Amino acid sequence: MTAGSAHRSSGVRLLGSYTDILAVPGARRFALAGWLGRFARSTSGIATILLVSAETGSFTLAGAVAGAIVLGIAVGGPLWSRAADARGQARVIPFSLAITVVWAGALAAVVVLRAPVWSWFACAFLLGASSIDMGSLVRTRWRGLLGSQAERHTSLAFEAVMDELVFVVGPPVVTLIAATAGPLSGLLAGIVATVVGGTWLWAQRKTTPTVVVRDTIVGRRRARWRLPAGVLGMLPVYLAVGVVFASIDVGAVGVAREAGQTWLAGIILGVFAVGSVGAGLAFGPLSVRWPPATRVLASTVAYAVVVPCLLLLQTPVAIASVIFVAGLVTTPVLISGTSLIAGLVDDARLTEALTWPSIGLSVGVTLGGAITGLVIDRGTAFSAFLVSAVAAVAVGVFGTLCGLRERRRPRASR
Repeated sequence: MTAGSAHRSSGVRLLGSYTDILAVPGARRFALAGWLGRFARSTSGIATILLVSAETGSFTLAGAVAGAIVLGIAVGGPLWSRAADARGQARVIPFSLAITVVWAGALAAVVVLRAPVWSWFACAFLLGASSIDMGSLVRTRWRGLLGSQAERHTSLAFEAVMDELVFVVGPPVVTLIAATAGPLSGLLAGIVATVVGGTWLWAQRKTTPTVVVRDTIVGRRRARWRLPAGVLGMLPVYLAVGVVFASIDVGAVGVAREAGQTWLAGIILGVFAVGSVGAGLAFGPLSVRWPPATRVLASTVAYAVVVPCLLLLQTPVAIASVIFVAGLVTTPVLISGTSLIAGLVDDARLTEALTWPSIGLSVGVTLGGAITGLVIDRGTAFSAFLVSAVAAVAVGVFGTLCGLRERRRPRASR
């Protein structure tokens, strides 16, 4: 009997409920630690924008420096996760945290001291590259503790909600701290939260996954540069969802400004977050018996249908209502894709595989922000939702292709 099964109340709790998995000894502690550990990734971009713009008055330069952080994450993230799979979390986490602190301090120093601008980009890139994906570390711990596919799917749904919450809570908190205590304090706050959460996670040795040694040297060489099975097909989905995130963010701000009511931007983005978190909590238990391919197909097609409806409306209130529905179909896409990937890879590369979705989202957000800015400059604030619609259709296309391919794959190879 697995640890997860041992803590289920027979006949009382629904299969795959969050109460079941959180009853596993140590689960609540490492879940909370991992949530805190995500803060640097969710806040470094906005904190850097606030710092650089305050020092230079240029939001263009600030956005470019923040983009270098995302590029660093895309390069360094898989390497850290691969090291965690090969060497174990206990060995890798301290190195990542220490290097993150060094490069965060370096970035703050070169900006405040007005060092050459190229050094700003270099330090920002290295800050991103030093960041380990805490979310994938926590998801790997869940897999090691939970035995049934239903429980594992529920844990992935839970972590998707945690991802949403850290991006909902982190940036506003850092912005508030920067506004009240100075822009440098915003960057510091996110790093401190990550160090506290990461150190706490590292200290929880009982839930640390066992290192799985790959069978042969040849196998290691073949797998070294190859993406884990299932990741390549889902990567465009996460990239496109990231573009939708950015275009909705920028579009909400633009629409509110054009309406002369800038406070509406917060309301619009708030209802999106509420819909997304609420759907994530419901989707886990409700879809627990669905095959992974069915989840991907249903969620991505729904996404492709709902999000383009933003093009039909031209008032902030109407857009807010559709954005709420868009939030409802967002987290199921993220949960379904992660669940599919987790079911296709072996334990020896699990952390690495689970890192790629967050990288796809981060790169998509960066690209989406740039593309949306260009589209708005040539049109109106409502033009941002054209970017959202095109990206959502891409989610549906790539999700359908991936889901159908998985359905056709022989059962023996699953």
